[in-house]
Amino acid sequence: MDPAQLKQLKERVEAELRQREMANLEFWLTELKKIDAKRHRDLAGLQSDLRGLINRMDTRLSRLKGGHD
Repeated sequence: MDPAQLKQLKERVEAELRQREMANLEFWLTELKKIDAKRHRDLAGLQSDLRGLINRMDTRLSRLKGGHD
């Protein structure tokens, strides 16, 4: 493969990775904003919602590590 094609392929891969990372961050930021918007009456409610989000993120991470989707 010639160097120009290799460089172009590398740039495409990096652009795709950047796009996927942005989409991922936007998703989780939206989820955090939903929790923030609830305006919890007490700390226990906020902690419960945060634990739920942490569990979802942990589950997703473990599925990605395990190769399951």
